[in-house]
Amino acid sequence: MITRALLVAWLTLVWVLLWGEASVGNLVAGVLLGVLVVAAFPPGDEQGRGVHPLAVLSFGWWFAKALVIANLQVAAQIIRPRLRLEEGIVAVPLRCSSPVVATFVANAITLTPGTMTVDIRPAEFGVEELDADEEPRGTPVLYVHCLVTGDPDDVRADGLELEERVVRAFGSAADRAAVAGHGKGER
Repeated sequence: MITRALLVAWLTLVWVLLWGEASVGNLVAGVLLGVLVVAAFPPGDEQGRGVHPLAVLSFGWWFAKALVIANLQVAAQIIRPRLRLEEGIVAVPLRCSSPVVATFVANAITLTPGTMTVDIRPAEFGVEELDADEEPRGTPVLYVHCLVTGDPDDVRADGLELEERVVRAFGSAADRAAVAGHGKGER
């Protein structure tokens, strides 16, 4: 209950800061919006899923730094007299099967300058036909286009680090177990 109240207070503060004015209307709107967000995305491990506020803040800070670094790297490539791009597509197999995590990771990669998720496939490529009540088997594989690929293993490691941070912030208990169950070097 305290976590929910703190999250509503935090969301209210962010709302007021975004509007730039601490009026009564902004405070009321911030509280209402915060309550709606907390109701839609409950914090912690309620029923094994939810938003983990501290991990979300940590993810946000890490992702903001990653965006700045990626922007600087792309800008450095562009202002060179001669482009030295090593374009390529790298397969990044994820460790958990959650479609929410896969979507979040794929979109975060695409938002980062110099990279773009071009496809998401099941690990068992070619298994296309499933019954309506059947879940996709295995974990997804993201296919990531990079302007400067470098070592494909580094691209995979970056993708798995992103997945781990997303799972900590938004993942279920099963997602966290899947990520924890894969040691480095596996897969």
